[in-house]
Amino acid sequence: MNVASQHDSPVADRQWFIVRRWQTYASELRVLLLRVIAVIVLYGCQVAHFLSLSEEGQDANLLFQRVATGAAVLLIVVSLLVLLLVLKRVLPVWLPFVTTIVDLLAIALLVSVAGGPMATSLTGAFYLVIAMAGLRFDLRLVWLATLGAMAAYVGTVGAVDDTWFDANHVVPLVQQGVSLACLGGTGIVVGQIVRLARPLAQQFHDRLEHAQAKEAK
Repeated sequence: MNVASQHDSPVADRQWFIVRRWQTYASELRVLLLRVIAVIVLYGCQVAHFLSLSEEGQDANLLFQRVATGAAVLLIVVSLLVLLLVLKRVLPVWLPFVTTIVDLLAIALLVSVAGGPMATSLTGAFYLVIAMAGLRFDLRLVWLATLGAMAAYVGTVGAVDDTWFDANHVVPLVQQGVSLACLGGTGIVVGQIVRLARPLAQQFHDRLEHAQAKEAK
């Protein structure tokens, strides 16, 4: 049996799955930390902006402030619940998929309430969700995050656009195309990084074994 077939054998697949699951706990902790930091920073910026407004401006911005507060609380609570599960060494395979969907829905809601992609830069948070999916080294999760981010972005466009089939668009078609292409491209790049993880680990293991064998002679 050659080296390539050994690496693709059921035993190798099983061992890779076990190693990846071990790392999943550490990866999930990193994702939790990133999520909490992102929520604190973004919500802090929103609160500072809200307090800097005049009384009339605060009244106009009150709905978004309430939604932002609710979304921040939701994401923090989700993070704490997942942290509790991780500390108890309980991490169902489906949990990262659920938390990723929650992240995307929260961002889409905030962008929609803010007035759509043209009214806020919060659409940049979609890229953070795709990047966090890559930390779990699960290609299916990366594709879920990528396709979910693209669908959520289209949803935010539809929330502020009366129709997508006439000449008048709140979000220009060019901007929609560029944004979708960038989200998809980010997912492809992150997916390729995830794909490289196993070959890199195998090559390192092979070279380490070869070096140890030479030293033993």
